[in-house]
Amino acid sequence: MFDLEKAIVQWRHKMFAAGVRAPVPLEELETHLREDIEQQLRAGTEPAQAFELAVRQLGEAVELNEEFKKAGNGKWILFRKLRGILLGDNDIQIPALESFEQAARRTLALAPEEARHFNHAFVGTEHILLGLLRSESTSLSNVMRKLGVSSAAVRLGIERIVTAGSGAEVSTTLPFTPRARRALLLASQEATKLNERQVRAEHVFLGLLREGGGVAARVLKKLGVPTESARAEILKETNPPPGAS
Repeated sequence: MFDLEKAIVQWRHKMFAAGVRAPVPLEELETHLREDIEQQLRAGTEPAQAFELAVRQLGEAVELNEEFKKAGNGKWILFRKLRGILLGDNDIQIPALESFEQAARRTLALAPEEARHFNHAFVGTEHILLGLLRSESTSLSNVMRKLGVSSAAVRLGIERIVTAGSGAEVSTTLPFTPRARRALLLASQEATKLNERQVRAEHVFLGLLREGGGVAARVLKKLGVPTESARAEILKETNPPPGAS
């Protein structure tokens, strides 16, 4: 039986082997690939054929790598700006740091560490999720336990998808990707919906799920974590019934 996620992971490895190794271009390419696949699946195309057609449209790894060498970074800068405008996420701002409570702030501090661990020059949703696992939030730990998800399973799921960077020196300040910024904005919205004054670690977890297309959301959904179930467990955790211990 065709495994779409496994096929995409193998495609990433092929791209990496061909020399397309910079994390941001590779992430953008994968996003574009997944969007093409999703469109074809909605049109009724079988997963194996949808993947094959999307890869063919995107171009073979070696051909793409030659294009990158000719175009340099300028092409990618233009591509990312255009994509941001088209998807409406070019101007998304991360909520102010003071709007996050302690564990959520710790998450944002740990996320760049996780990015550097992969030699990535950006902070994506996967890095935020890994930072979240290290945030020492008791309530989030309880929620994940009730959902049947372990930190080890999440990390393994991310490592199966994400390719490490080339090992080049990474900048001191790492930018958040549009998907990561959107996830944090959604986390802020979740806090407002649940009548919380600050964004907690649990809200960041929900924001990552609701973002839907990033590595974090894909890993969590593959582990069987539905957004509504997570929201229900978080509501129980943050608003226990009277008399509950």
